[in-house]
Amino acid sequence: MKLFTMFVYISEEPALRDAGTDVYDATPEHNLVVSAPYAANAGLIFIPGKDTWHGFGKRPINGVRTSLIINFVSPEWRDKWELC
Repeated sequence: MKLFTMFVYISEEPALRDAGTDVYDATPEHNLVVSAPYAANAGLIFIPGKDTWHGFGKRPINGVRTSLIINFVSPEWRDKWELC
């Protein structure tokens, strides 16, 4: 079982301030709730659930958006599809 996913933003480009991960609500429309600000060594942690949604809405990216993704899983975890 995946216990959490953590995004750590790496790039130090100030122009990427608006390139953070988006969090959506659980309605069928998946309305935007908040966009995490993108900053070097900042990030976001997601706890998986049936009604949690995150992504990146269509918008310009002013630079190279680089991040480190860390999935913390239990020892019996084998669901490779969750890496996407």
